[in-house]
Amino acid sequence: MSHWRRVRFAAGCLAAAFTASLAFPPLAAAGPLSQAQLQALNDKLSNEVGYYLGAEEEKHADGKPYIDLGQRFEYMPSRGRGGAIVIHAKIGGAEYIPNKGEMTKGIATGKLKYLVFTYALHGGEWSEIAKPQWQTQILGQKAAQRMTEAAARDEAAEAAARERALRATPASPAHPAAAATAPAVPNAAVTP
Repeated sequence: MSHWRRVRFAAGCLAAAFTASLAFPPLAAAGPLSQAQLQALNDKLSNEVGYYLGAEEEKHADGKPYIDLGQRFEYMPSRGRGGAIVIHAKIGGAEYIPNKGEMTKGIATGKLKYLVFTYALHGGEWSEIAKPQWQTQILGQKAAQRMTEAAARDEAAEAAARERALRATPASPAHPAAAATAPAVPNAAVTP
């Protein structure tokens, strides 16, 4: 997994974790999660999902169908036995079949796949209470075509943004001292 993707993923998880404490009033009424508890859950999820992100990137590199996992978890709280807080953390994305020899996303299959992690808070510690499970939502061929077109537009926009950024980067002079010591020449057209 690329460093940039890990950083974006960790930032997304952290933002979602902080949002979870505000988004679920029933939990807040029963005893809100502290920032430390949310951070501990975020750390566990970030470590665990790294394996799955890497596996999907390997599938993409090998030309096999893969899931383009998102950068943010969706948190679904509930109460478990004895009133323990249970969090179902869901992350997902569209399934693609890569184009041979290209680094683009490829062709969407029309399926969305979600990976659901389930943790419970016991004595201030998060513990996994169910192994991660994949869930599949089949959207059909028309949705697959729209997802493929959207991915191509996104990739074209990213390439254009990179190109603009490269063109906007000022070229450094061959010798920085020469640019700093060059005398200012007044513009005759502007001089009164």
